[in-house]
Amino acid sequence: MSNTLPTNVRQRVWRMYCARFGIVTGMALFVVGLVACLSLVPSYLALHIGEAPAAPQSSVSPSQQSDRAAIVHAQALLSTLSPLLSSTTTSSLIEDAVNERPATIQIYHITATAGHPGTIILTGTAGSIDAVSQYQKILRADPHFTDAAVPVGDLAGTANGQFSITLAADFGI
Repeated sequence: MSNTLPTNVRQRVWRMYCARFGIVTGMALFVVGLVACLSLVPSYLALHIGEAPAAPQSSVSPSQQSDRAAIVHAQALLSTLSPLLSSTTTSSLIEDAVNERPATIQIYHITATAGHPGTIILTGTAGSIDAVSQYQKILRADPHFTDAAVPVGDLAGTANGQFSITLAADFGI
């Protein structure tokens, strides 16, 4: 069979088919792009739905920013320490040690290690050397702890108010 259409008609038909192919290809790409964008919307919403609107920086004072940073840090510490605090023996010993501290002492790091005896290391800052010495005496008098050791440099005042107390106790972690 032979094509009996004249050349100019064949070219018009060929252009018509090419135009149809281009239109169908363009529509298919548009639909694929639309589906891809719509599939990303739930992920975007999941990431941004819990965010609080950002407050203007000019209305927040530096003290409020530091307070917020301290709150976030405390929440992170609570989530980190929650498994350790679920152990009743360890948590009660740590709670006893922290609750017995004088008002001028701040504890910023606690380390607990298992063993016989186990150790709890309290690290912090104190207003005076006498406060550290008083805290050591209080902890030595506590029947839960077998020893409360403070490095000599901390008692001599060479650490600029920083101290560490190592408590020995019989507990299992």
